[in-house]
Amino acid sequence: MILVTGGTGFVGSHLIRRMRREGLPVRAMVRNPDKAQALKDLGAEVVSGDVSDPASLEKAATGVERIVHLVGIIQESAGSTFQAVHVDGTRNLLDAAKKNNVRHFFYQSALGTRPNAKSEYHRTKWAAEELVRASGLSYTILRPSLIYGPGDQFTIRLAEMIRLAPLLPVIGSGLSKIQPIFIDDVVSCILTAVSGDSCFNEIYELGGPQQLTYEEVTIAIANALGIHRPTVHVPLFFMKSMANALQALLPKPPVTTDQLIMLQEDNVCNMRDIREAFAVEPISFQEGLGKFLSASQHK
Repeated sequence: MILVTGGTGFVGSHLIRRMRREGLPVRAMVRNPDKAQALKDLGAEVVSGDVSDPASLEKAATGVERIVHLVGIIQESAGSTFQAVHVDGTRNLLDAAKKNNVRHFFYQSALGTRPNAKSEYHRTKWAAEELVRASGLSYTILRPSLIYGPGDQFTIRLAEMIRLAPLLPVIGSGLSKIQPIFIDDVVSCILTAVSGDSCFNEIYELGGPQQLTYEEVTIAIANALGIHRPTVHVPLFFMKSMANALQALLPKPPVTTDQLIMLQEDNVCNMRDIREAFAVEPISFQEGLGKFLSASQHK
């Protein structure tokens, strides 16, 4: 049995769909089982659990051979901080894994994770990685660049902004690079990692075949929607001021200061891991966008 945390999330829902299609036994841990009917329909076992509740984690991990830990947040909210979710939550799940003699712990981290990172997101991901490495369990750590595909919030939000704005908005210089990777390619890598023992005690960095600037990503999404407009660069100092104001006013602001920090950094890697360790040739950003964005969606 494989336990997947964050079963109703973006990566989790795609992963479980593929796992069930391949006949793998899956237990999906979700905070609200009433919202997991789609997973039940796939034949996944659904259990209630929360990374802040050690008792629920011990119950969820009972009889489990492997754990795929996907729970994470991209921005903080009341009662849900990076420290609480990424660090404390991972510690709680590792404790439950050890008590239940789980033999393999898979952790989804993020490209750019490192000690002394500028963003709190990356710092707490690094702290969680350190806990995984020191746990004594066989582990696999995956650090993907931007994952995109049906249901990802980054593309959805940016596409909506592009639809509404008279010009294509680009924050700052737009020159920082990312390496978008399609969800199906990430899922293929995870499946390889949790289907055998060849990926034990390894850390892998994943990215798509193109290193694109944020401006190029914005233009590619607009093109996929059939929208052709000139770009306008929004000064970073203005965005920081707006982010500070919105964080004080809204429980879930559209942009945070931590996200702006990450937008200024390159988020790229080489292709060795995805090709050699996982034998996956990732599809281009344009091809991936074509699978779920189209000009017909532009109204």
